[in-house]
Amino acid sequence: MNIISRRVRAALVSTAVAGAGLSGVLGSGVAHASTGRADGFIVYTSCTAVSGTIRINPGLHAVKARTVQEVLSSTTSGCSNIFSGSIAGSGTFTATMSGTATYKAQNLTGTFTINWPAASGYNPSNGTLSETESNGVETVSGTVTSGFETGAKFALQYSITGHTGKPKSTTGVTAETLVNTQALTLSVNTG
Repeated sequence: MNIISRRVRAALVSTAVAGAGLSGVLGSGVAHASTGRADGFIVYTSCTAVSGTIRINPGLHAVKARTVQEVLSSTTSGCSNIFSGSIAGSGTFTATMSGTATYKAQNLTGTFTINWPAASGYNPSNGTLSETESNGVETVSGTVTSGFETGAKFALQYSITGHTGKPKSTTGVTAETLVNTQALTLSVNTG
C-alpha cells in the first residue's frame, strides 16, 4: 500500500469512528452494548443551605433513653438542578421523626417533605428517612416516595447550633436549632 492509500484509509476510518460516535450521541438508532453495571448515583438536585429548628417531645435526656418524637422545620436556599442550573428563592424542608434517643445518641425514622423554591416549578418531594447521630453530627438519609424525583435517594447532614432546656433536667432538651454541614441532595441512579 502506498502512502496516499494509507492516508485515505486512515481518513475513512477516522470519519467512520467519528460518525458512529456522533450517531450514538444523537440517538439515530445505533445499538449499544450494555456493560451490565450501574453507572452510580449522581446528584440531580441540591440545596447548599439548610437551617431551622427541631421540636422534641418528650425532651432529650443526657443519659436516660426515651422514645421521642421530633418535628424538624427548616428553610432551604442555594438550590440547583443538574439540568436547569441555579434555582432562585428559598424553600422548606420538614420532617417528622420518632424513635429512641438521648441527648447525645439518636436513632430515628420518619417522613419528610421538601417544598422547592417556587421558581423551580417542581412539585414537593415526599419520602421516608432515617436519622442517626455521631459526634454531634446528624446524618439523614432516605428515599423520595412521591412527587418530584420519585425514587431518588435523599441525603443531608447537619449539626446542632443551640438548644432549649437542660439535658440533665427532668424535662430535658425540648428544642434545638440546626445548620447543615453538607448539602441537602437528591441523587438518581443513572445505571
